[in-house]
Amino acid sequence: MAFAVALLAGCHKPYGTDGPQGHVRFKVEATWEGQPLQAGSVHLNVSNYRTQVEQLKVYLAELRLTGPGGASELTEIALFDALNGGTQRVYAAEAGTYSDLHLGLGVPAALNASDPVLYPVGHPLSVSNGTYWTWATGYRFVMFDGRYDTDPNGTGVPTSLFSIHTGMDPCYRVTDLHFAAPFTVNGGDTTDLVLRLEVDRFFHNSLDTIDLAVDHQAHGENMPLAMRFSDHVLGSITVQ
Repeated sequence: MAFAVALLAGCHKPYGTDGPQGHVRFKVEATWEGQPLQAGSVHLNVSNYRTQVEQLKVYLAELRLTGPGGASELTEIALFDALNGGTQRVYAAEAGTYSDLHLGLGVPAALNASDPVLYPVGHPLSVSNGTYWTWATGYRFVMFDGRYDTDPNGTGVPTSLFSIHTGMDPCYRVTDLHFAAPFTVNGGDTTDLVLRLEVDRFFHNSLDTIDLAVDHQAHGENMPLAMRFSDHVLGSITVQ
């Protein structure tokens, strides 16, 4: 999977030579055909269905910058609300030039098996986030909810509901994303990195199309759809 990174100006130096520690401003946002996605807006998807997204939250894990000279961990786990301009967090990073971003979509098995009541309010895995399936003793990884209408000429709020929530260990996805150009963190500076979820691509890839008229519900009981959807979401990610 190819990912493009727009790099702020900087020379290629080995780790530790840029002075003090730097920071990465990491933003996760949802788009539809290249434009920011607002909750409640209606778009036509690949099946020509009117589609209204009302919720899109994702867990990202094991985020770290890597390269021949070493690695710098950004965070072990984070929960992002991707709609309405998205969510951004600032992470400390070792100054240097990096070639890859390691990324997990969902919650790794060890953390997925942890007890949410042990985490304080404000922690990504806290029970206060409402992302834990008590019946499954595990977390929801991607929470995607909204409405659809199979009539492209329909008006008003679409009346049919979709709710696809991935979870369970088989839905966890890991990838190492190779940057098209080196990514440099300079000591004392903050470098921007934007991860975009191209939601129009949630419904299709080169091998598969998710038809909301058929595939519109997954809450742990519909693992075939949850696993397909996990692949589609991972394939929708771009970084710049």
